[in-house]
Formats: sequence, C-alpha cells, structure tokens
Amino acid sequence: MPDGNGSGHLDPRVAADLAATPLLELRGVRAAYGKIEVLHGLDLKVPGGQILAILGPNGAGKTTTLRVISGLMKPTAGSLLLDGHDLTGAPAEELARVGVCLIPEGRGIFPNLTVRENILMDTYGSGRKLAELEERAFDRFPRLGDRVSQMAGTLSGGEQQMLALARALSTDPALILLDELSMGLAPLVVDDLFEAVQQLAKTGVTIVVVEQFADVVLGFADQVVVITQGSVRLSGTPADIEAQLHAAYLGMSE
Repeated sequence: MPDGNGSGHLDPRVAADLAATPLLELRGVRAAYGKIEVLHGLDLKVPGGQILAILGPNGAGKTTTLRVISGLMKPTAGSLLLDGHDLTGAPAEELARVGVCLIPEGRGIFPNLTVRENILMDTYGSGRKLAELEERAFDRFPRLGDRVSQMAGTLSGGEQQMLALARALSTDPALILLDELSMGLAPLVVDDLFEAVQQLAKTGVTIVVVEQFADVVLGFADQVVVITQGSVRLSGTPADIEAQLHAAYLGMSE
C-alpha cells in the first residue's frame, strides 16, 4: 500500500500501528453461568507469535476465559477481537474456521482410535492427505511415529498431549488455547511439551495456556496474566510479576 508520498512504502507510524495490533484482544468481557457472573470486565491483549500464560487459583475464571475465546460461551458484555476483527459472540465453528483451536483439559483425542486413525480424522476438515499430516505430526513429535498403530487411550499422558497438539496443527491454527497442558504429567514431560509449544510460537502461532501452578509455565511464557475472582489481578512478563505472585493469588496488596 503506497503512502501519501507515493513511495510504495508504509508510513513508519502506520507500520508500527499494524505491528502493534494484537492477534487476540478481550475488552471488558463479562461472562456468567445463569445469574452467577464469573468474569467481571476482563481485559487481555496477546500479540501474534507470543505465549500468554493465564494463572490463578481454582474458580478464578481461567477456563471460562478460554471458553469465551473459543466461542463455546458467549460473553454477556464486552468484546472479543481477533486480528483486529470483532468476533464477539461468534459460534465455536466460525472461530475454528478463522484459526482458533482449543485443546481442553483432559486432551483432545479419540481414545478408542489408534494414533493413525486420530490423525486420519483431521484429513476431513483440513483437506490434506493422511501422509502429509503424519509427516508433520511425526516430524514434530517423533514418539508418535513409533506408536502409530497404538490405541490413543493407551498412550502415556504426555504422548496423548503430543497427539492433541499434532491434531491441532493439522488445522494451521493462528491461535491455540491450552487448558492445563501439564495436568498429571511428570516435570520432564511438561518441559518437553512446553519446548514444543515454544517452537510453535516461533512459527507465528499465538498460544494462550491456562495453568494453576505458576512454576510450570513461568520459564516458557512471554507474558503472564493472573486472574482472581474473575478479574485481572496482575499482568506483565514473568520477571516482572514473579515476586508478586503470592500476594496476587491470595488477593492481597503488597
């Protein structure tokens, strides 16, 4: 797009504005289950290609936030923007078509199908051939290639999460939402999974990960938000907020 001088280059200020547009933004989002409001005017901004960790105690509203972002739950107020486009209230299937992928707590796999059959399921939505999706999955997660004929439900917890991530990648997502990726997994397995998540972010995929325990994710996240009682209590880089986490979880001022 030419600028006002006809040079064929964007005005630096316009380019900076475009670069500053977050891939995901929540503005004053409220959400409720019946008459019980869970999110009370939540604000979030996530730049493209970054990992945002959402931390907080049980019942803080973390999973509800993911449900709103993925379209599984409509906000009662506020706005959801994706790459600057207002998609407030859009259904889950519409958000999935524009690149939002949720991996729920408990993994997003078919336990009674083999690893290959799980990947085969993704050929129907992606239009890609099985061989292509297998190559991508096994290149990213070689252990899955060794278990291609194994029933997914008999994989280890870490391998099931790898399969869930591999399935998510078949849709070429712009935004991956991870709910408690580390749940029930050994620390070394969690480290391997988050290293894979970091590599995904480097390819331009934006990732929002919900975790209850801060020490699991602080070493991997670019930005951290702490939610308590449905509101953002604290936000910043891991280095910025680490010293304040204890007080934030307790809902006390320092």
